[in-house]
Amino acid sequence: MPCLQFDNIGFAALTCAVPAHVQKADEDPNRPDAAYIRNFIRQIGVRQRHISVTEQTCLDTGYAAACRALEKAGWLAADLDGVLFMSQTPDFNAATGNAHLLQYRLGMRTDTLAFDITLGCSSFPYGLSVCASLLQQENIHKLLMVSGDTMWGLYASRDELCSQGHFLEGEGTTALLLERAATASPIRIDLHTDGSGYRFLYNPRAGWRNQWRRFAHARTCHGVEIDAGRYMDGLEITSFATTTVVDSIRQFLTDNHTTLDTYDGLVLHQANRQILRAMAKRLGIAAERVPLSLDRYGNTNAASVPLTMLDAYANDPRDELHLLCCAFGIGLSWGIVDLNIRPGVMEPIFPLEGGVFEEGLLQPAESK
Repeated sequence: MPCLQFDNIGFAALTCAVPAHVQKADEDPNRPDAAYIRNFIRQIGVRQRHISVTEQTCLDTGYAAACRALEKAGWLAADLDGVLFMSQTPDFNAATGNAHLLQYRLGMRTDTLAFDITLGCSSFPYGLSVCASLLQQENIHKLLMVSGDTMWGLYASRDELCSQGHFLEGEGTTALLLERAATASPIRIDLHTDGSGYRFLYNPRAGWRNQWRRFAHARTCHGVEIDAGRYMDGLEITSFATTTVVDSIRQFLTDNHTTLDTYDGLVLHQANRQILRAMAKRLGIAAERVPLSLDRYGNTNAASVPLTMLDAYANDPRDELHLLCCAFGIGLSWGIVDLNIRPGVMEPIFPLEGGVFEEGLLQPAESK
């Protein structure tokens, strides 16, 4: 398996920007579906989220987070040798990635690398491994990794978004600055893929495979007809997280001669509360050592793990934290990271008012 170790990677800053708009689940007991919403919140755990109602995208929050990170580290954009953007939701077509637009907006040099990685929920360990590998090159010294997804576009209108009584996914974008540092603590990364599970979490009408059949009826691998849009087999994904991913964490601990007591915390992708509780129980770790952010931010996809790190540890008084992180999701793909990070390089999560990039090519619908 791809077990990677890097002995010379330092974290210079970690920040996160979220849309200023906070949407709370509607817990009105007089709603016709009050019982369903109450049960949903109890199992899934999301009571509120940050989500844009002003057409902010993860590029906008990512730009704000990147500016804050550069300020935190005392770096200039011109110091960066590259930017990686971890996202499944580029502002435009996939080839015109958010990384390219961020390079432009930040005013980075043109002799820098920039590209997107589209793994979504599992992207943190994969992105970290790519950044750390690039930093082994003689002429690459400082990199920016931005992680986030735009979710408001899943709704047909602002009114439809705001009328939702319950929800799972929220928005937030993190910016991580990495540098080559000879005295840094080792980072260990374990990566996994099982492509046979693609059919449990995907959109059969997106992409090019079914373009001439995108208006036809779609069925799951079990023969059940599904509506338009993304599909997730909840039972299969829950089983994947609570068995396959848990077993991989156990094997990682064995291979690295550590136990969960070795770490100050276990930071998991915020899939939903039911899955997090089941994983913690199977691993035998107390719930208070597994940070929870989804109750206030929802499942933030690509940003989930670094956002949760900030939520839990940005104001921690300790000099350094030893964390075990695990992200999992679409693909199916998953990864485990053993890292040390100083709370002093973390900035508390901050809301972003305004800050929408207008390229001028299209006008808002209201102006027609």
